[in-house]
Amino acid sequence: MFVARSLLRPLLALLVVVLLGGLCPDADVQAQTAPERPRNAMQAGLALVPGLGAQAGYVQSRSIFTVESIVYVDASPQFAGGEGTIEVSGALGGAIRPLGIPRLIGTADYPYDFDIGLRFGPSLTFTQGATRAEKNQQFSLFVEPFLRFSSRLSSGRLYFVEAGTQRPLFRAGVFFTF
Repeated sequence: MFVARSLLRPLLALLVVVLLGGLCPDADVQAQTAPERPRNAMQAGLALVPGLGAQAGYVQSRSIFTVESIVYVDASPQFAGGEGTIEVSGALGGAIRPLGIPRLIGTADYPYDFDIGLRFGPSLTFTQGATRAEKNQQFSLFVEPFLRFSSRLSSGRLYFVEAGTQRPLFRAGVFFTF
């Protein structure tokens, strides 16, 4: 647990810098038009807190909302100071894209996007050395509110930074279009 706590402060500082850097772009970036997020994309990334994890899923974007299905995996091994658990979750949901409204009516164009969403689904938790009672409580259902910031890297690749209430809590990665 000590290892995870010692990493939490620098990771949160990095997340704040990324978000503030994206919300306050340079004058050159402000002059650019916002690149359209692909209508159909795979979202894949790595995740942190409480352990290490990954996230992958399908995101269908529209002007002011998204529809999505996501799979999360979070491992918190005991040798790294964690709980000794692995959690696998699947979720369906969607998000509202507040910056899509001014884009839709043509009054603003931002080089980034921000989504406020909700997902729900089942979750399985596997614990090392679990008792019979703990094994009976492996399955649960969850509802997860989340926030997602997305923008483009200088290479043109669309990236995201996301925070939610379902393990893993902080996620970052890229979108792959098809």
